Amino acid sequence: MISASVYCPRKVENLAKHSFKWTDGFLESKFTHFKWRDQAKGVITYQGNRVEFQNGFGAFTPIVYECDLAPDNRTVLDVRVQEGRLAR
Repeated sequence: MISASVYCPRKVENLAKHSFKWTDGFLESKFTHFKWRDQAKGVITYQGNRVEFQNGFGAFTPIVYECDLAPDNRTVLDVRVQEGRLAR
């Protein structure tokens, strides 16, 4: 989770068409879940929903984001976002 918090947030921010704002607290992780993307290759997907993207009307919308990290825990392979919240 620490590697994802270091290497992924800027990639998530770059997907915002307008402004964005992080909603996590100072000591909270931006990523709260993880799962295997490809266990054989060692690729893990980290997930979170502590950001909001501004839409064309100026309103902020909650976003779920995913970041795939390579086995070296430094290389970002892919980042995806969609509107919504993660299930608890």
